[in-house]
Amino acid sequence: MRKRILVLFVLALLLITGCTGNVSTEPRDVDNGSELENPIEEEPGDEIEDEKIDFEAIRPNEAGQIMVLMYHQIGPEEKEWIRTPDNFRKDLQVLYDNGYRLVSLKDVLKGNISVEAGYTPVVITFDDGTEGQFRYIKENGQWIIDPDSAVGILLEMNDKNPGFGTAATFYVNTNPFRQPEFTQRKLEELIEFGMDIGNHTYTHPNLARDVKSKEEMQRQLGMLVKEIQSYLPDYELDSLALPFGGVPPKELFPYAVEGEHEGTPYHNLGILLVGSHPSHSPFSKDFDPHKIPRIRGEDPMEYGYIYYWMEYFERNPHLRYISDGNPNYITVPEDQLDKIDTEAFQGKTIRTY
Repeated sequence: MRKRILVLFVLALLLITGCTGNVSTEPRDVDNGSELENPIEEEPGDEIEDEKIDFEAIRPNEAGQIMVLMYHQIGPEEKEWIRTPDNFRKDLQVLYDNGYRLVSLKDVLKGNISVEAGYTPVVITFDDGTEGQFRYIKENGQWIIDPDSAVGILLEMNDKNPGFGTAATFYVNTNPFRQPEFTQRKLEELIEFGMDIGNHTYTHPNLARDVKSKEEMQRQLGMLVKEIQSYLPDYELDSLALPFGGVPPKELFPYAVEGEHEGTPYHNLGILLVGSHPSHSPFSKDFDPHKIPRIRGEDPMEYGYIYYWMEYFERNPHLRYISDGNPNYITVPEDQLDKIDTEAFQGKTIRTY
């Protein structure tokens, strides 16, 4: 049966808050099958067909939580801060098999999450820009991407699992990926592959204790931006992963968000912690883009952090972000509507079921 989305919720917002916004809700089912009384007249384009989405079967919940995963080195031995190529492949395959799809942190911060209906976005990040993340090796006289580097594995797993995606953000310091003769080529290819580059400071100091002035904070962040833009002049680094997880003191924190060094400005829409639990949805009132927690990908134990949280969401499916398949809408169960920040993304339509 054909459903319609009506612009209704905006009237309630106007009465309660006096604010304007593009917000709507789907009429609830009632015993006699009638729609809510006195619907606002629809404008052209307000009505959409959604026969392909079975809300009760898919149970979209875009107020749910999202895992932001944190990796460091990809190397030959599994230990703290190092993930082996085979274990990284296993992580990606298990994520895919359990309904997770890769999205970029840039898109999360902008609320532009495009994932097939019924699936869950997951963000992958790498710190330090080590060679094992993106390495070239020589084979038959040609320089190729090492298939056991993080980039090689991401490309391989997307080929093996169509629709999985290649999105990942690499947080780098000076001399990213440690093969300076290939820096230009690597950075250009990362963007071509749908991956991103983030700020991890110029020399990797602990911003909680080793940076004492706003001038040094701006130097650390501005110099890294300047270096990356020397290769990619139009590229915007818009997020920061804190080295060692060190949160700058209160008086310096604003300069971690925004500043300028010797004519090079920077603005971090997102700041990532070294945390241990999933992030709130970007549409949630509880989401703080400057304090985004991450889940560690490396673990010397076979049963790692990622698998704990995947099982957690299996036990608590109502807490997991489930996409409605359309980035123009924010869809939540009716009892989750109060969790949505209606002011954060004015261009989207909110709907409930």
